[in-house]
Amino acid sequence: MRIGIDGMGGDFAPLNIVEGVVLAAHKSPGTEFVIYGPENLIRKEVNKYSPAKNIEIVHAPEVVGMGESVISLLRRRKKTSLHLGLEDLAKQDIDAFLSAGNTAAVVALSRKIVGTEEGVERGAILVVLPSLKGEFVLIDAGANVYAKAPDYRRNALIGESFSRVILGKENPRIGLLNIGEEASKGHKTLKEVHRSLQEAPFDFVGNVESREIFFSRADVVLTDGFVGNIVLKLAEGLAEIFVRYLKEALKKKIMYKLGYTLSRGAFRELKDRLDYSEYGGGLLVGFKGNIIVAHGRSSGRAIENAILFAEKLPMTSFHKVWREEVKKYRNWVEKGQRRNHGSNSEGTWGIAS
Repeated sequence: MRIGIDGMGGDFAPLNIVEGVVLAAHKSPGTEFVIYGPENLIRKEVNKYSPAKNIEIVHAPEVVGMGESVISLLRRRKKTSLHLGLEDLAKQDIDAFLSAGNTAAVVALSRKIVGTEEGVERGAILVVLPSLKGEFVLIDAGANVYAKAPDYRRNALIGESFSRVILGKENPRIGLLNIGEEASKGHKTLKEVHRSLQEAPFDFVGNVESREIFFSRADVVLTDGFVGNIVLKLAEGLAEIFVRYLKEALKKKIMYKLGYTLSRGAFRELKDRLDYSEYGGGLLVGFKGNIIVAHGRSSGRAIENAILFAEKLPMTSFHKVWREEVKKYRNWVEKGQRRNHGSNSEGTWGIAS
């Protein structure tokens, strides 16, 4: 297996990127890791660590800035680490590609170079987050800020497939993120989506409010990329400030310090549960390849976990499952047609031939 990594993507590239790759390379000696970026710069960072024979460097002289215009990348620049990595993914020279760089650039270039799967108009970012009773899927976390009803329905099938195949949940519960539980809440698109999901071929639990998503109300939470990205970053910020407050409080009294000493394992487990770096990156779904989008400020540990996540994907049937689901229910996804109201028969769903 070969995993490609954008060596210049992220706020702390290439330092944290190379650190993460080296950690993953030593942990997975049977996997080849390909880092794209300016060769001299990447090699200088790699040489700081103990040798790993399964790391390859592909020279990419140009770098995509975190705030760079996507239009300029699409029209002119062809030698960036992001461009060359996605080209290799499209040619199947690598099995997965990871970038912590400009998300808009990753999505736009993935669409141009790798292409979307049949029946997919727009992609989405799928992330796994901690909940009270395990984990749940949030989709979309930032790829498509102007989601339409078909995008929600397609993402519901993708998220449900991921929850079953990757997370091992037998009958995932699907929820629609909204400002209230009532079906009448939300804008026009959310109301339309709610109506169509009521007859879905999975367990739709209705609208869920943002305060409920971490309490295991649903295994898959649907939203658009604008709201989803805000939820993701707000959750990361709250988790970080909670851990900081806890550390400050433990320093105030000797009894608190004693309690921490006795409960150190529990506190460490709590920190790991809340730390975004333990969950690696998000999966860019809907494209003809395994593309992982990591946080721009990812630490080496976060990059390592994102790479280990990317390693699992080619070994599963997830892509095959969701492609079959989207194809099977294509008419429902694209048009939302409902015949024989109240039935879950094939006639109701307009299953594509």
